[in-house]
Amino acid sequence: MNYFFITGTSRGIGKALAELLLKDKNNYVYGISRSSSIKSKNYEHTKLDLSNTDSVKEFEFPVIGEAESITLINNSAASMEVKHMGNLSSGNIADVYNVNLISPSLLMNKFLNKYQDTICKKIILNISSGAAHRAIESWSVYCAAKAGLAMISEVADVEQKLKHPDNPVRIFSFGPGVVNTEMQTKLRNVSPEDFSMVDKFIEFYEKNELAEPDDIAVKLNKILTSPEKYVNVKLSVNDI
Repeated sequence: MNYFFITGTSRGIGKALAELLLKDKNNYVYGISRSSSIKSKNYEHTKLDLSNTDSVKEFEFPVIGEAESITLINNSAASMEVKHMGNLSSGNIADVYNVNLISPSLLMNKFLNKYQDTICKKIILNISSGAAHRAIESWSVYCAAKAGLAMISEVADVEQKLKHPDNPVRIFSFGPGVVNTEMQTKLRNVSPEDFSMVDKFIEFYEKNELAEPDDIAVKLNKILTSPEKYVNVKLSVNDI
């Protein structure tokens, strides 16, 4: 059996990936999010608010006996305020860091502690963003959080190669590109005063240039199925 822990399975990429994986009876999915609409005998939901890091600290991964693979997919992303630094609410700054960086880091640490010595294929796949690698107006905290997640992915990979070359956990940081999610809807409705690039994101939508979550799920599954094909930690949608 292949076991998958996926955050953010209530909608978007997380839900699409969970539903795709569940088409295979040899896959078992643990969903981690505030709500769930997935119904399957091979799906188990854990209600967890990733903005509440105290709750995440108390979360424990289950004991898993024999397994073909065990995978953690840090997919959740907090909704960001699209405003210039100086106009952001303190609460949203904390939420974006908690959901996009601190909670994924806590889950990575717990996952490695729990399953490092398990003899099977093991993967941590962090959903990154192009915002991790370039400065985008009004996305300051989101850019910073995603940059941090990309770097912790690379550091963890270095550590695996140094200390566990014969039984490594493969680490990936995947940028899905511009995807048709609630975040895109929000961006198209932001005032140009807060976000001068709003017309570009409206154009993405009007020209049908947004990828669908189902399409991204297919690409993610290719990584999960054959991680040996991918050498680099950082991957983009165009690499798959």
